[in-house]
Amino acid sequence: ERKNQDYIFIHSLNFLEMEPFTSILDVGYYDYILRTDADALLFPGLLNLAPSGSGWIGAGEYGEEGLTDHIVRHFSETLLGSELGKPLRSATASPSMQSTFYIHTSVFQKFVSTLILATNTLYWRAFDRKEGGREGVCANLGKFLNMADRYENITRQLMGRQCGWPLWHKGVASLYGTRIAADYVLDNLTVTPALDALATSMNSVDRSIYETIQVHLLVTKKIYNEHSPDVNICTMQTETIRRLRSSIARNAGSLKPWSDTLLNAMETISNSTSMVPKTIHHETAAVFLKLFREQHGCNWTHPNELWVDENLTQHDDNTKVVTVESYEAVLKEIEWSNKKAAMFQKDYETKVEYEKEYDSLIHRPIVKETLDKFFCSECAFSHKASCGSRRAYFVKGKHKLPSVAHLYVMKDHPQCVREKAKEKSSVSLDAFCGNCKFLGSEITCSARLTYLMTTYYMEEEDSKESLLENGYCKDPEYVQKARS
Repeated sequence: ERKNQDYIFIHSLNFLEMEPFTSILDVGYYDYILRTDADALLFPGLLNLAPSGSGWIGAGEYGEEGLTDHIVRHFSETLLGSELGKPLRSATASPSMQSTFYIHTSVFQKFVSTLILATNTLYWRAFDRKEGGREGVCANLGKFLNMADRYENITRQLMGRQCGWPLWHKGVASLYGTRIAADYVLDNLTVTPALDALATSMNSVDRSIYETIQVHLLVTKKIYNEHSPDVNICTMQTETIRRLRSSIARNAGSLKPWSDTLLNAMETISNSTSMVPKTIHHETAAVFLKLFREQHGCNWTHPNELWVDENLTQHDDNTKVVTVESYEAVLKEIEWSNKKAAMFQKDYETKVEYEKEYDSLIHRPIVKETLDKFFCSECAFSHKASCGSRRAYFVKGKHKLPSVAHLYVMKDHPQCVREKAKEKSSVSLDAFCGNCKFLGSEITCSARLTYLMTTYYMEEEDSKESLLENGYCKDPEYVQKARS
């Protein structure tokens, strides 16, 4: 249902709110959950280090120090303040952070939902958004920040710069969303270099693999994707690495700090006659060296590489063959894998049948009538929204079927279940006064009605009902007639 979303990086987060992941959470087996990226390597620290408190987030630059933090906070307050409430800390209290998180299961779902909400909101409303006619966000960041006194110093530092990395970049909206989720959900947060190691210069210092959970190849992967060495890596390894270093220095200067780190470690591996240190620089270099050699089909294994194929026997003529024992072991593994695949296929087919049955039931009129009977649309979901608006959010914002939206809301929010299926409120919508002032302010009740409908996805009838039920916007003449 979310496959057509424009922001491609949101797909690496959406699955955390979908099946089967949500069912895994319900099992209650895990204390913490680590979310990593595809362009990352896991290290032995995963077995040696245990997170604490609300969770850990990887360290690393995510913007312009002293500026981006306040821009993120400005938009979180102006665009999401009514939904998120107050932040747990000041805009600059937490260190700069990246995107990998290791979160306690007690707050994981709230953290993820806040992260996805914040990311989507920023992506669509905090970049290139028109404000006051022709003026947009990117061209007027200083103006937007100047709306509050605490942003005056930042405004002076902006000096006319517009949206773009590292100040305010739409392409990393999920990075800003992570910061918002951390500041509004995690009361006991640790930002650690054990996650997102090598992702940015802030977190590029060499360290033991036993003190590192994950290395993020955010920039380093470009060395393989764009500057992979030629076939000489098979026979002249050290010389080829040196030529690669010169080529990157000439053609990709911005990569040089990263390539120097990686290539220095590769040279150490190539020239060493003993085991190299177990550090993230050397182990990451070993991974890249293996990939470079596999790319050209190099038919030998360096003695200091981490991967030695023990199933191959080398003969005097340098040829390698698979032993009979190894061949039979591989056949048994294939047979076992086929059996497991058949079991999973059967489970999948059963799941599909259950889903078909569920879909057929949820569409039946009697189900809808029953849910309508027990669902209290006008009941208060929060101090600003009704249960009907929450249901509309799932229908319009999450693209759920109306009946499914009923179930979602009633399951998690008992206040939205009508006690003993009593009749809906008897308040007459004719009592609504659009020209009346809301709470004695300059805002008309019609304007408040429009606000509820556009902000909380409420239907017009539900919006009027909510206002009248709370004693607002009643036409004095109607009230007088009702009393007489």
